[in-house]
Amino acid sequence: MQIELKDIKGGVLKQEYTCSRDEFPELGILAEQGDVEFVDPLGFRLRLQRTGQLVEVEGQLTAVVQLKCGRCLKPFTQSLDESFALTFAPRSETDVSDEEEIELEADELGLILYDDETLELFAPLQEQLLMAVPIAPVCDDSCQGLCHECGQNLNDGTCSCERKPFNNKFSALAGIKFKE
Repeated sequence: MQIELKDIKGGVLKQEYTCSRDEFPELGILAEQGDVEFVDPLGFRLRLQRTGQLVEVEGQLTAVVQLKCGRCLKPFTQSLDESFALTFAPRSETDVSDEEEIELEADELGLILYDDETLELFAPLQEQLLMAVPIAPVCDDSCQGLCHECGQNLNDGTCSCERKPFNNKFSALAGIKFKE
C-alpha cells in the first residue's frame, strides 16, 4: 500500500482500503501462537492532509478478532473500531555538528519517514492493527474466571474448593495511629 504525494491534490486525499489478514505477516504470527486471530476483511478509512513536506494521516480501522478470555480461557469474538493519527516526514540527510547538542530522531518524535515522494502505509497500518488488540481480553465484564484450586469455570457452576481470604500484608498497618 503506497500513496504518491502528487496524488494528494488540493492538500487532502481520502482513501478506503479493504484488506485480507494474509497481507499482514505479523497477524499470521499471532494466529500461529493462538493468541489472536483476525477475521477477514480488515477495513481502513484514511484522510491524508499535506502541509509542506509533512503528511498528517487521520485513520479509522475496523476489524473482527477472535480472542481467548483472560479469565476463563473461552474463545470469543470482538469487533475493533479504532481511530489513529500518523505523521509522515521526508527522510533527509542531516549534517552532524561538532557541538554537543541532543538531536531527537524521527521515531522519537513519532514521525514515520518516507523516501522519494512515496508514503509506504503497510508497516504503520499493521502496527495500528496490533495496537488495537486488547492487552487483557475479557469475554464479559461479569466473567468470574477459573477456580485457582481446581480449574472449574466459575461461570458454568461453583466448585467445592475452600475460598481462602485475600492475604493483605498491609492490613497490619491499618491500626497504626500517628501523633500529630
